[in-house]
Amino acid sequence: MLSRGVIKPYLAEFLGTALLIVIGDGVVAQCLLSDYQYGTWLSINLAWASAVCISGYLSDPSPAINPAVTICMALIRPSSTGQWRQIPGKLAAQFLGGFVGAALVYINYRSAIAAWDPEYTIPGGSILSPTGHHSAGIFSTYPANFFASNWEAAFSELLGSAVLMFGSLSISDPRNASRFHAPQLSVFLLLLMIGAALGWQTGYAINPARDFGPRLFSAIIYGSEVFTAANYYFVVPLFTPILGCIIGATTYDAMLFEGDGSRIADALDKVEDRGLRLD
Repeated sequence: MLSRGVIKPYLAEFLGTALLIVIGDGVVAQCLLSDYQYGTWLSINLAWASAVCISGYLSDPSPAINPAVTICMALIRPSSTGQWRQIPGKLAAQFLGGFVGAALVYINYRSAIAAWDPEYTIPGGSILSPTGHHSAGIFSTYPANFFASNWEAAFSELLGSAVLMFGSLSISDPRNASRFHAPQLSVFLLLLMIGAALGWQTGYAINPARDFGPRLFSAIIYGSEVFTAANYYFVVPLFTPILGCIIGATTYDAMLFEGDGSRIADALDKVEDRGLRLD
């Protein structure tokens, strides 16, 4: 039998990601479906950042609720030999949480969606809305239509993910423990900063589970075109955040981290020691 202690890390990932989507997709729905009478771009950023902040209190250590962060930390900062064995379960919990969260948002706003976008259209899709409404964007991200190619959108997601990981490692650095007494609040500020400065063009997924889980649910409502729209854009938020997080973590550990447990920092220390011995 599995004890609660054994499955708690997976439950925290599932519930944390579901909470993220209920609040995050929920605020997008409220803004869009009310034609921004009951919300603004600022309220969207505040809600997403708040959801990430609150999810951090679900367990200790805080759940990652982001496959890109989970994979990046296992690669750059492996904490135990059994860490990789937990990854499949945690990733499954994160993606499932995104799917369930999106289902809850749809149930809550079903009638409002049908009234606002009766054609059930997709940004960049084949069905055009006479009013210009595209409700599929409530659930997952789509690129701005002024991009020349998805490579530009990929760079935006790469940059946002790198800043996310770089900032997160700074907040969690043991040297900063006395300065960041409430790390969850610091993460709130970090997400608010990313959304306000880098979020507009792609909806700043910066999290594969945040995008793919709800997109998979939206395929039930809107059809398979949620995957083919905008030249198969779904690939960008699914894979780019992983690379972005690795870049952010590598940059922080190579230039600033002085603690133990980083493969990047440890490798650089060995190179420096070898150089000193040669001198």
